[in-house]
Amino acid sequence: MEYNSALNSSKPQVNEYLTTGQAATLCSVTSDAVLKWIKAGKLPANRTPGGHYRIRRNDILSILSSERTSSSDKRRSRSFQYCWEYNSKTGEINQDCLQCLVFQAKAYRCYEMRHLPTGHARSFCAISCEECDYYTMVQQQRPNILFVTNQDSLRESLKEGAKDADFNIRFTDCEYSCSMLVESYRPDYISIDCSLGRKRAMDFANQLIVDPRIPFIRVILVGDKHEFPNECDKEVFAFIERPIKIDVLQRLIKTLSRSSNSNVDEPLKDFS
Repeated sequence: MEYNSALNSSKPQVNEYLTTGQAATLCSVTSDAVLKWIKAGKLPANRTPGGHYRIRRNDILSILSSERTSSSDKRRSRSFQYCWEYNSKTGEINQDCLQCLVFQAKAYRCYEMRHLPTGHARSFCAISCEECDYYTMVQQQRPNILFVTNQDSLRESLKEGAKDADFNIRFTDCEYSCSMLVESYRPDYISIDCSLGRKRAMDFANQLIVDPRIPFIRVILVGDKHEFPNECDKEVFAFIERPIKIDVLQRLIKTLSRSSNSNVDEPLKDFS
């Protein structure tokens, strides 16, 4: 079998074969990423007598087309990345990052720690946060809300209304599944339905606020006034009285986003 290597040819052949390095360049990814696609069966490839992979240009173009088609869906189910993962070119953690407070705290938003006396190491901060590619990427993504409730009617109502919302929302009804979702879903906000009970809602809030995986989580309580536990006043960022609707959550998220960007950290009590 004859393999062509004219990646820069002005008239590429339909069945032109590329090396993994050329395929990676075409897709703006690493060669390792291309190898993972091949081994996962996502990308067809042939082997040369020397054991090297060769990929048809058309197969690569099909992947690129699929990526573009699903670009709007990616914002709905984003791939979580820490700043040190985003800035890594090789997949290995930069040695400076290992000593950084952001890495040690496993903080999602490095820029929220910039005002701390012993904040992040600024290994990749030659410019301001507002000009940083990572900051821009995070700001453009839809925020994740995790809603804790055992009320099926509330769950279905919010799920239906969230179809056109500017945020992602997922639901859980117990502490165990909440912890599992924190690991995989990485919520920006967690809303707790106080119909679970005052004591349980309070314990939930206290546990979440000290969870090292989400050091800057915003906890929102939803319920009637008499259901709100006063004991966790400091842990809770906002209280929303029932009936809760998607447009109220939407306005709250926008308010929290503005306060986060301006370094304002005053709780929003009785938000409605």
